Amino acid sequence: DSMTARRYFLLLIGVVTAWIAASAWAQQPGRLQKVGILSPGHRADMVCLSDNQGGGVGCFLEALRALGYTEGRNVAFEYRFADGAADRLPALAAELVSLRPDVIYTYTTGGAHAAAGATTTIPIIVGPAAEGTFERLAGNFARPVGNVTGLTLTSVGQNAKCLEILKELAPRTSRVAVLVNPDNPSNRSYPGVLGSAASQLGIALTRVDARNASDLPQALALIGAGGADALFIVDDAALAGTSEVRKEIIKWALGRRLPVASPSSRVAPDGGLVSLGTDNSVLVRRAAFYVHRILGGAKVADLPVERPTTYKLSVNRKTAAALGLTIPQSLLLR
Repeated sequence: DSMTARRYFLLLIGVVTAWIAASAWAQQPGRLQKVGILSPGHRADMVCLSDNQGGGVGCFLEALRALGYTEGRNVAFEYRFADGAADRLPALAAELVSLRPDVIYTYTTGGAHAAAGATTTIPIIVGPAAEGTFERLAGNFARPVGNVTGLTLTSVGQNAKCLEILKELAPRTSRVAVLVNPDNPSNRSYPGVLGSAASQLGIALTRVDARNASDLPQALALIGAGGADALFIVDDAALAGTSEVRKEIIKWALGRRLPVASPSSRVAPDGGLVSLGTDNSVLVRRAAFYVHRILGGAKVADLPVERPTTYKLSVNRKTAAALGLTIPQSLLLR
């Protein structure tokens, strides 16, 4: 009858509509996995250079491309750059979280804390940041208990060794000013944590704070007035990690014939006396692999916090000569 025919007709329309919808869905590409990138730096960091000068974003993206990721094909990126303003990081992290990425990549202690403060569920890969950062955010290094894991940058032992090499190069060193960023939670225990090493070396340590370039004039004046005969720059994104700031500090120190040491590998090439650092680009590339693992279904707890396995010792011969220092043969061999 007409009622039955109408029902069959409506059923046929429903089947055809469902088939068309299913076909259209099948022709659409799968949902792109989304990676949120929180950078404390600038867009210039998207350039990956050699050695330790590689940008935290550029080398990361290069490593992901090597792992088979192409933006727009199988991955989407959301970028947020703080342009060196650490106080902007929490708001930028919140913006990224609102976009619901599958994973967030960041670096430095400031980036790690900002990301962790914005979400406790989205996996966060940090590469690199200070060891103390992971102690607070990851807990168990072997099996992180929260949503944060990644690569450490430096350790107290590395800093102590750098201080030891400074003394080896400049044996008369007895008073060292330690330049610290007080806004960096991982730096707040300095120079106290180096007390044991300094005591064995016969060195007295004095802490001087500087948050950024605007704090430098006062900080450097304090160092000059304090009678320090060497300067130790703790590895921090705003100090040793910022080119203009780093070079200004080193230029000031050289003008006063003060040797400069740092666990940042960027200090010696820029005129400092000695660096004992890690290759940041290697750590960033490893962080990209961790992101790859997360996108592949791994859990944060499956990815242990990793410490650097190799260190790079750099001594600036030109600076040593200008300071009247002889580089020991044993150090050259090392």
